Amino acid sequence: MDILNKIINKDVLAGLKDIPDGIVSLTASSCPYNLKIKYDSIEDDQPYADYLIWLKKVFEEVYRVTRHGGRCAINIDAMTNRQEDKDQEYVRCVYAHIYNLMTEIGWKFRTEICWLKQNAIGKKTAFGSWDSCSNPNIRRNHEYIILFSKGDWKLEGDSELSDMTKEEFCEYTLSTWFIPPETRKMANHPATFPEELVKRLVKLFSYRGDLILDPFNGTGTTTYVAKKLARDYIGIDISEKYCQFAEERITTVVDLFESEYVPRSKRIEKKKKAKEDKQEDLFNGRI
Repeated sequence: MDILNKIINKDVLAGLKDIPDGIVSLTASSCPYNLKIKYDSIEDDQPYADYLIWLKKVFEEVYRVTRHGGRCAINIDAMTNRQEDKDQEYVRCVYAHIYNLMTEIGWKFRTEICWLKQNAIGKKTAFGSWDSCSNPNIRRNHEYIILFSKGDWKLEGDSELSDMTKEEFCEYTLSTWFIPPETRKMANHPATFPEELVKRLVKLFSYRGDLILDPFNGTGTTTYVAKKLARDYIGIDISEKYCQFAEERITTVVDLFESEYVPRSKRIEKKKKAKEDKQEDLFNGRI
């Protein structure tokens, strides 16, 4: 399929039209926050109602291209309202509005993950009324990842191709992820997210060989990590500059699976054998 393992340099809705129905296992993305942030030559500033209508159109298309049991992970947050109705809504609860539009489409809400960044996001001195209860600001140091499923909760696949370790599974299934934000300014993109965030989503919600989509691919963190983890990928972005950077980034991936992949059952068996051998050594006084 020509569309596989490609970075599509198009408007998001036009790019999604290129993808056949029902082939994506996981979409992992962070959509624009509508905060007047300049992404290359694109201004991120629509009237809020128009912004939500646009997002709905995007995730309707994502729903179409997702296979039964597939998942959609959206990194989003609430943010200070700087538009004309700011006297009515001090902070935009964007994740709640996305929840509503996603369920209207047919997505089934699965869960949310709190991504704790440790440090305050944005201006660290944005206290509002300093040292006063007059009008304080809450300085946000977290964002959300909201998870949805299409159809069944279970994603069918070969369990031998689930490549998490036991330790990773135990950490990734906690509802709070402590991950520092990305600090590198790649291609001068204003809002890249960290590889570790994508790695956890890809490993927890897809099998090796599955197709991963990012409709707002930016500098290509999702597609880069998908490649590293032996998944197929499709990335879409309207910026030629970001697409070029994403493609160049993928060429730097070193094949971590050059040696033969060890199936899940054999990894478990190997760990069990090591544990039994250690217990035997303890019993026989060899340790």
